[in-house]
Amino acid sequence: FQNLPAGLELVGIPPDTVEVRLRGSSGALSRMAGGDMAAVIDLATARPGRRLFHITQNQVTVPYGIDIVQVGPSTLTMEFEMSAIRQVKVEPDVEGRPASGYEVTKITSDPALVEVAGPESALKRLQAAITEPVSVTDQTRSVREVVTIGVPDSSLRLRTPQTAVVTVTISPRQP
Repeated sequence: FQNLPAGLELVGIPPDTVEVRLRGSSGALSRMAGGDMAAVIDLATARPGRRLFHITQNQVTVPYGIDIVQVGPSTLTMEFEMSAIRQVKVEPDVEGRPASGYEVTKITSDPALVEVAGPESALKRLQAAITEPVSVTDQTRSVREVVTIGVPDSSLRLRTPQTAVVTVTISPRQP
């Protein structure tokens, strides 16, 4: 895909393969590898909503000496939404339990908020960004770790990829 207009997001999982029937000498066809062909779809005319894009033979590149007989599907259906950015809190993922007689009394993340970008509908559903797990198994003192921040929805992304310093405060359990 090329020329996706700024401020627009492709929603869902776009098709990643098309079937192409070829004609050529047996030698030329047997030397072909998957990377020798590409179908290029120009998204310059895309706008919000469900859109149809034709795939024609001149959008498919093949090695010299090979002819394209047929391309299928001849039309791709894709859906687009406006892009948006939203600030959400970072929820550290803490795994395990401290040693006997100890408890987690506080969990902090620095930064506490991150900017997430993506399709408007997915951003509305997003509750928080998450971190890689921080283990507190059998710990008797606080744990501080630098971990990667991410979002569970693959259609969303951090505006700037970043890490967080997660601090898990562990204290003796109060009777």
